[in-house]
Amino acid sequence: MTRVLIFILLLLLLNACLPATTQETLITSSETTTAVQYASTDENFANPERGFYKQLAPFWFDQQQDPLELNELLGLRRQGVSMLRIYFLIDEFIDGPISEDALRQMADNFATARKAGLKTIVRFAYNFPEGPNGQRPDAPLEIVLMHIDQLAPLLRNNADVIAYMEAGFVGAWGEWHTSTNNLVNERTNDFDNRPSINNASRQILSKLLFTLPQSRMVAIRRPLNKRTVFGDAPLTQAEAFSAMDKARVAHHNDCFLASETDAGTYPGDSIEAEKRYLNQENKYLPQGGETCRNDGIAEPYVPCNNALKELTRMRYSNLNMDFHPGVNRRWQFGGCLETIKLRLGYRFRLLEAGLAKQAQAETSFNLALRLKNEGFGGLYNRRLFEVVLRHSQTGQTYSVDITNQSDPRLWLPDGEVSLNLNVSLASVPAGQYEVLLHLPDPELYSRSEYAVRLANKDVWEEDTGMNNLLASIQITN
Repeated sequence: MTRVLIFILLLLLLNACLPATTQETLITSSETTTAVQYASTDENFANPERGFYKQLAPFWFDQQQDPLELNELLGLRRQGVSMLRIYFLIDEFIDGPISEDALRQMADNFATARKAGLKTIVRFAYNFPEGPNGQRPDAPLEIVLMHIDQLAPLLRNNADVIAYMEAGFVGAWGEWHTSTNNLVNERTNDFDNRPSINNASRQILSKLLFTLPQSRMVAIRRPLNKRTVFGDAPLTQAEAFSAMDKARVAHHNDCFLASETDAGTYPGDSIEAEKRYLNQENKYLPQGGETCRNDGIAEPYVPCNNALKELTRMRYSNLNMDFHPGVNRRWQFGGCLETIKLRLGYRFRLLEAGLAKQAQAETSFNLALRLKNEGFGGLYNRRLFEVVLRHSQTGQTYSVDITNQSDPRLWLPDGEVSLNLNVSLASVPAGQYEVLLHLPDPELYSRSEYAVRLANKDVWEEDTGMNNLLASIQITN
């Protein structure tokens, strides 16, 4: 009897020690199918269009310039950083056109970011209050519209490395408040500054949406501004990722957790309604920004427990890695900074896969996948989804585009994603093949730095930008 009890206890102990992937298993192997379970990783690696970004300002006050340096950007990638916010301060052109030399130098900065494998968040501004002369003016509406026309070729030619654009141009920091040319309506209550959109700022937003390629979005400072233009109904899945203007206006919050209203980001009488609106909107849009204060007013809001709750609810894609430094230190000491680094934007973890052990040429096979998005947000720019078959002897690859079967932008962090995919074998000759997943950027297809890496051990191939499913299939004649 004692031996039986000991045996039962050992079985219970063994079951408790089994890895989570084994307990989650839904796909099983058989004589004709292969099932693979995948181990997760907590590594902080660079993935495109998400995470903590570095803010750099190639153009600064008057004619000061500090061009992007390739070695510095490559160093950021090694730290797991994939994004820059590029600040172009164009105050020297406040009374006239941007010079051709300045436009060429802007293009050079985009080229450097591309060489380093980074994406950019772009903002133009005329006014940075902490400058040597204090508060400075923004530009009149006609100058702003002229400058956007001038910038059109630059933005279109470099859209491949623009994740999205912040509306900019208006007021202090280009944040759409304290405009000296009445480009927004001002309503100030101490630190909670709540300017509203007017006819001038409507024209600027419309001009930016017309100027940027339809594949790119413009982020504005307050959700109230978007609701004023497009109505109170949040973006739906049917509207998402379309060419309609409503689907291309995203959000950035440059005083995240600064106060109950995030320093006027939300009107004080509708905070909860605004957050419900963003929770729905940001399923299909980027949510970026930065923290801006770490004082007594911010004290109830910046601790880890509230920060994680708000980052999750608002589905944050990115934050400034350097500002506010006091808040970042709080998160470091509170033990949540590394979690935030991992979870900003999307983080796809493969749970398991199942596929046939063999299939006949010129037919197709089924590939079952289970994965989770463990990030705060999702993808917001178009991305291809491919199954790649690589011949085990020759290395020849055959890519099968299955984006029409599952759009990766809809792999949201609201539950598991289960996929049952049909992979065509048209034009794939007989042989033994490794099976891989590829999530490349359609505009930078050959650049592995711009492909999505899964959060699993032993699957990522840095040279190819593909994720190896650690399974093979035999194609027969």
